[in-house]
Amino acid sequence: MRTKSIFFLLMLFLSSLGISLSAQNSILVASSGTNAKKIIQLDATDGTVINSNFIDLSLQGAGFPKGIAQVGDHIWITDQTLDRIYIYTTAGAYVSSITTNLNNNRGLTVVNNNEVWVSNGDTGNGATEDTIVRFSTTGTLLGTYPAPNTVVFDVVDNNNGTVYVSGLDTNGIQKLDYSGVSQGNLVAPGVFQNLQQINLMASGNLLAVVFQTHNTSGNVAGVYSISTANGAILNTWPVSDLRGVIEMGNGNILYTTGTGLYQIDVATGVKTQLLTGSLQFMCKATIQQLAVKEVEKPTYKIFPNPVADFLSIEGDTSIDVIKVFAVDGKLVQTQTVNAKKYMLNVRNLPKGNYLISVGSNGQFTQQKFIKK
Repeated sequence: MRTKSIFFLLMLFLSSLGISLSAQNSILVASSGTNAKKIIQLDATDGTVINSNFIDLSLQGAGFPKGIAQVGDHIWITDQTLDRIYIYTTAGAYVSSITTNLNNNRGLTVVNNNEVWVSNGDTGNGATEDTIVRFSTTGTLLGTYPAPNTVVFDVVDNNNGTVYVSGLDTNGIQKLDYSGVSQGNLVAPGVFQNLQQINLMASGNLLAVVFQTHNTSGNVAGVYSISTANGAILNTWPVSDLRGVIEMGNGNILYTTGTGLYQIDVATGVKTQLLTGSLQFMCKATIQQLAVKEVEKPTYKIFPNPVADFLSIEGDTSIDVIKVFAVDGKLVQTQTVNAKKYMLNVRNLPKGNYLISVGSNGQFTQQKFIKK
């Protein structure tokens, strides 16, 4: 009840400033690059970049962001090398971290709408090797299930009683029920090796990526579509160095590698690079966006944008007050002004997206800016 009350008050406050939150269907991509540990927001239909720095994970000292999932009104992100999970709101604001009972954790998924299953590879930090670690959707540890793959990498719920499990070993893609009991194989042992992310398609079939060709199993590195009815391989697109995969709303496929984000046109098989960088797993999410009235016709201009140190605000009428809000609606800076031009010091703001509200004679004009 307290959380709902705070949310209601926040909505009233934002509304008084002409600001509202709107939902946007998106695809989120985890980036693990040396100087780019972040979450990138894409359009869920065609993969267009909406926000290249939706969540700046470097602010939490992230090591190697890997898996990502929407859990209710939060985004959970695994850190494979620092053995933890970061939790953010769907507006991109940091909430908390889970820092125990995980070691070499990778993919994760919401199971049966009330648990989060995380693939875990090693011992240490209170974790057990080759297990699926179970949390409540509020982050409480519920226990573990033995992983059917000796090097488990990803888990996906079909929302109908079955969880698919992938791994780097030759055990194929296996199935568990919601109690962690094996239901056998979807894809037989020996067919695949070096699997990473798996993801459901709109058809109910499964997408999977094989990281590299392996002589023992004979599989070829690439993106695979697999029947969830009988495990048959429906289509293959040969690619190497794969990490993540997801289907877009237009039916085409996105995949990630150590060098970037790519699209497969399923009609032609043509592959196109969309982004550069070391990118990992992806998920679909409903993201809360700040919607600002009349933002396309601002009374004041602001520059530079993105900004590092000082943001210039200029207008034809005198500025009374300047307010800066974080993406979760929190007021982070206020400045009283009596001039048509002002240089606002934003040097101490964390990197990320903000909204500036410029007031004059009781009227406010809002614009977005990026602190780099």
